[in-house]
Amino acid sequence: GIVVSNTEIVEQKQTYVLIGKFLTEKNINFHAMQNIMATLWRPKEGMEVNDIGGMRYSFTFFHKMDIQKVIDGGPWSFEQATLLTHQLEMGEDPCTVKMQDVEMWVQIYDIPRGFLSENILKNAGDSMGKFIRVEPNTFDGVWKQYVRIRVVINVEKPLKRRMKIKREEDNCIGLILNMSVWELSVLSV
Repeated sequence: GIVVSNTEIVEQKQTYVLIGKFLTEKNINFHAMQNIMATLWRPKEGMEVNDIGGMRYSFTFFHKMDIQKVIDGGPWSFEQATLLTHQLEMGEDPCTVKMQDVEMWVQIYDIPRGFLSENILKNAGDSMGKFIRVEPNTFDGVWKQYVRIRVVINVEKPLKRRMKIKREEDNCIGLILNMSVWELSVLSV
């Protein structure tokens, strides 16, 4: 075998990788997309973008805060095409990882008094996809026109825009929550 001394080992800088795919069937202008995303995201430690084939791109960041800012700030788009992202874990193949989810804020309207609870908002989020969290300060103060929740939505499934809820002891039809999400142009993923 090969024997390597400690002085010959080169430490690599920690990297954080997002795999991205745009919801479009048209070709993406790689250089324009790369420049726009770098301008929007403004990573403090820089980033590298590579076209890895299959209409997928790798976005490599050199600081955890930079990648987290991109994840938390989404969804992102370029030329009206939503960017699906997946944070690559050790051992995952960037060319085969499923690209079908987008994390976004959803606004919920028309919640009457007494029905605003974290449990109701969690159930509303889970009915659309996977509930992540409630917007901070949602339960501060009095009545709000709408509340926002963060949800992961599968773009291969139809969007759910309304949900009925009722109190256990009531025999009424219940109330309907109106939910507003970003419009997604869903094509073949």
